[in-house]
Amino acid sequence: MDYMAAQMDRQIEGAERRYNAALEDGENPAFPVAASEYGGHGTCLGLTIRDYFAAKAMNGICSHSETWGLVEQEIAEHAYRLADAMLAARVKP
Repeated sequence: MDYMAAQMDRQIEGAERRYNAALEDGENPAFPVAASEYGGHGTCLGLTIRDYFAAKAMNGICSHSETWGLVEQEIAEHAYRLADAMLAARVKP
């Protein structure tokens, strides 16, 4: 039984590491634009990947909001939950 418990603990720890890595990756810019020799004030980081995913999810939720039965605050919360799930799915083994 100890072997099985240790095996499960290792799997849970691995999943937690992958999930945390996904969330950290979500803080990276979705569409970074570097400054060029032709002008500009520096690198423009824009949206994070997490924000981009949430915006896409929110678009889908809002297009069928009557089906979801949600108010604005709930739509935003669900959009970020979906974004976090998409980030986690990116690092699945």
